[in-house]
Amino acid sequence: MLLSASHTVLSLHTSRSSSPLPFILPSRERDVVSQSQRQPLPFRSTATFLCIPELLDIVFSFVSQETLRKTVILVCRNWFFLNRHRVSRELSWDFQWFADDAAQALKKLPGAGRLVWRCDRYCENTWPKLIKSLNGIEKQPSNPSSLWRKWPHSAARGDNGSRKHLFQIYSPLKHIELFSDHHLSDESFNQLALPSTLTTFKIHRYSTNSLDIGRILTICPHLEVLYVGSRALMSIQGTWTSQRREVGLEPLSLRSLVLENVKLSQSWLEQLVARTPQLGELKLISITGPSGSTWEWSSLFQHLRSQPFALHKFHYSVHGEIPSEDDLDDMLYGLCPNGSERTLWSYNLTPGIFRSLTEQPSVLTSLDVLWHYLSRCHSDGWKEGDHFYSSTPLHRLLCESPGLQHLKTLKAPYLIEHMDVHRRAKAYYDSVFPEPVVERERPIFHPGVWVCRNLQVLHLQVHSHGGYELHGNYERQVLLGYLSRTLFSYISKVTPHLRDLHIEEPYSCSIFPGAFSLRTHISEHLFGGLPLLSSLRYLERLRVEFDDISCDISQLSWIYSAGRCLQDKCARRAIMFKWEGQLKREAQMEAIRLRSTPVEPLSSTWSHDIELLKDLESTGLLLEVKCRVEAIDMGECECLLSLQKLSLIRELERSPERSMGSIFPRLPAKKSTWSIFRS
Repeated sequence: MLLSASHTVLSLHTSRSSSPLPFILPSRERDVVSQSQRQPLPFRSTATFLCIPELLDIVFSFVSQETLRKTVILVCRNWFFLNRHRVSRELSWDFQWFADDAAQALKKLPGAGRLVWRCDRYCENTWPKLIKSLNGIEKQPSNPSSLWRKWPHSAARGDNGSRKHLFQIYSPLKHIELFSDHHLSDESFNQLALPSTLTTFKIHRYSTNSLDIGRILTICPHLEVLYVGSRALMSIQGTWTSQRREVGLEPLSLRSLVLENVKLSQSWLEQLVARTPQLGELKLISITGPSGSTWEWSSLFQHLRSQPFALHKFHYSVHGEIPSEDDLDDMLYGLCPNGSERTLWSYNLTPGIFRSLTEQPSVLTSLDVLWHYLSRCHSDGWKEGDHFYSSTPLHRLLCESPGLQHLKTLKAPYLIEHMDVHRRAKAYYDSVFPEPVVERERPIFHPGVWVCRNLQVLHLQVHSHGGYELHGNYERQVLLGYLSRTLFSYISKVTPHLRDLHIEEPYSCSIFPGAFSLRTHISEHLFGGLPLLSSLRYLERLRVEFDDISCDISQLSWIYSAGRCLQDKCARRAIMFKWEGQLKREAQMEAIRLRSTPVEPLSSTWSHDIELLKDLESTGLLLEVKCRVEAIDMGECECLLSLQKLSLIRELERSPERSMGSIFPRLPAKKSTWSIFRS
């Protein structure tokens, strides 16, 4: 839009300066004109918003990073200088990509505005290299006027043999996100050199360790976002609380503080938040006190209310404790009564909270339902220790609450059976086991349609609790393929405006004693229905954490344009040719189901949407996948036009070409001209 507008203005100016006279003038007037033509007249152009930097700056603030890199900064020098502070380069590194090439990747760290680093126990030798590189950045003097730097490692030879240096945008390092395993000691982790320019710091740990947050807050005075999370309990130290007890301490710049599964004292936290006058987000997720100390909600509540800041995001939960209904209501509405974002622990979604969320006049735009990754399964939900929570309240909330019609972000555990709008999975299971299985509870699900049709961010941990553990036979593969297709089909139809989609499976999912199922619900094969997501035209980030990729490249290469070559199309056609028998069986079972299964109403306020209900008729059918793949290969439909980041295994997201290259190493990586601006 911005390019077309500038081109229109340029064309307008050109046409005005070179347009011929529209009529013939008399001789005396022609002499006057000829004399005036010898003296150039001042050019008078019509002022537009493209000539006003202040208005342009407002317009560019709504433009995405991808558009800024690929389009806007390349228009002219003026547009580049207006947006140089918005464009930042990201360096991401994952131990699954090239474990022996960490040093080569770190050479690109100078000038990167964002660093995402993921390592495990098998690449512990890369940690000293990271510390050394961050130390080097901190010692280098910052030079804001240096916008471009030569990139000697990417120098390419031209046709005449001369070297042409490529350049990269330079910006100070402001964002760091670390994913680290338990191989790192406390000493090595707390020696990490952090630049003073840092504004965002996120740490994801997988084991018990200690972290000196006081040191981080001291050496990073401009830090605005701090996240510390661990799967195992992690202790937090704060040396500044013992070394600096003077009254006149300088206030901190923190705006967001999220602590998950950590051990800290309440007095330490209260001293910390007293120094954060700009704090807007505070989340204390499954915290606990040091040995011999406990947390008191009433005391913390009064302390937070006495502070000058106004929280718009808040969560409080203590490990192993379930608050009373009154305390839980205060935690949700006491500090931010009109907040549009809510964070709940799974077993706190009680009938009373469900009623209050439904009856509240405020409109929810974000709902985050937390769960523990080691939670065990129940027929109708999950349990953690002695705490049980049902999946039904969350499902009803998504299908019936009018306050969720404007929901933009949803993160929660969810049962695929709630998406099975025609209950075909039950018919499949009954066809294999006509008689009920003894001593096994058969849960009853009530599928429905979500009211949040404008959802943009969706993060689900998907389970299947219908008792479909058919081990090692053809029927099991058929049924699990149906559940996978149901998931992808439902998401593509009910939430067509998604921009960020993240689907993961639990480490274990079983509701029966002695039965163990490991990530068996969604399939990466063509029959699993992943191509159904191609209809999400606004999708920018796609992350589906398959346990393993066992299919050939032709079953996944449809995701990006280079993979829709004739060879892959023929391979997909050969695969779908083998489905003929299963398609006939599917049609027969559909006929039986329609004759024997009574039609039950869907749980939804969108039941009047005739077009949506018509689209949902084919949810989960293999025939729908076949039709979609054929349409993609024939070029009859648009396929993931906005996709920028992709991850189909447990690794960091990258461009679709690079991500597919890490799954299939023999795939040639096609470099783009704009790769110097990307990760």
